[in-house]
Amino acid sequence: MNDSSPFQPEQHLTVPEPNIAGKKSLLLRLIRAAQPITRTDIAGRLGIDKSTVTDHVEPLVTSGILREETHEITGQGRPARTLSFIDENDYFIGVNLGVRRSQVGLTTLKGEIEAEEDFETQTDARAALRMARERIEKLYQANPNRTLRVIGVSVPGMTDARRSELIYAPNLNWTKVRIADALRINESVKVIVENDSTAAAMYEARVKIRKSEDGLMTNFILVRSGTGIGVGLVIGSEVYRGSGLGRGIAGEFGHMTIVAGGKPCVCGNRGCWEKYASAASAASLYLGDRPPGRGESVPRFVEIVSKAENGDNRSRRTLEKIGDYLGIGIANVIMGVGIPRVIISGRLVYGWNFIKAPLHEAIERSIIGKIDGWSVEAGEPAGAAIGGALEVAVEEYLSNI
Repeated sequence: MNDSSPFQPEQHLTVPEPNIAGKKSLLLRLIRAAQPITRTDIAGRLGIDKSTVTDHVEPLVTSGILREETHEITGQGRPARTLSFIDENDYFIGVNLGVRRSQVGLTTLKGEIEAEEDFETQTDARAALRMARERIEKLYQANPNRTLRVIGVSVPGMTDARRSELIYAPNLNWTKVRIADALRINESVKVIVENDSTAAAMYEARVKIRKSEDGLMTNFILVRSGTGIGVGLVIGSEVYRGSGLGRGIAGEFGHMTIVAGGKPCVCGNRGCWEKYASAASAASLYLGDRPPGRGESVPRFVEIVSKAENGDNRSRRTLEKIGDYLGIGIANVIMGVGIPRVIISGRLVYGWNFIKAPLHEAIERSIIGKIDGWSVEAGEPAGAAIGGALEVAVEEYLSNI
């Protein structure tokens, strides 16, 4: 796509000087993603004066949240004074409640995952949360000399406006589950519950900031595809969750109808996007909606990808169909939201080589395809799962410094 687009997608964020006080969390996110980073680099990437950066980081250095030290910068001829987070004392726990498997992990402000454990997700919500809590308590007891700041939880469904309760997760058949209450180990540690696609968008935003040499990812749509499909929206470098009573339900595009009278979905509707373009939909597309024959197993998505890579035409056609349906839905989301940059996350990324071309062809058939400036790229296939949950915890902490 060329750059002369009526969309005029932002690739660099310039924060007006008078408003930087309200964007401290953005500054801290930049430091965390790009650390170690100089004050000059921070000023350049945020489009503000270096003195403004100093006004905000000095108190954090004094209070022991940030450290400044001489650091060798690759490609530069001399050492520079850089900022990074002090992570020896604080840590965060993330819980990703997946449809099939769940993970519990630990990270620090440096962003590395120090511990991770996964387990099969129980169909009963209380049993699943009990298993998650046992692993949280294990990590908590193993770190007696450090402070647990926040527990972040990502869930495959809608959350309430306070981000403490799961309203509805169709693929788990869980309704009104008080997750924060179930996982809170003491009153001093906040538990934040977030939709998994929104959490994945947070994770992808940090990944892109870390890899970018200048600017910040200001606006993009994150399409996360695994058992289902969810969408995370990042607008002005902030994750959008809806407003008022609608907070927590923004991005549930996986259940929009793309085939009238189509396949029945667990949500009660027919023809939902995720029944045709998720990683889980690959098996039914591969089998042609017939039950497996005698001695024939239901293929997993990674098995279909492997067969396609080995030249199996049936597998390739399956992935191409997914790409076509995925492109139809993405065109709808772009038209509805007005953000032209899309990142694909989740297991579907493993089949990107076969999905990409039909996806682009489907978008090009739509009205979006008649306009320059849109783009769709592959993100992280698996890392956003526990990574997203951990990002929820750290984001909550940074936003309240």
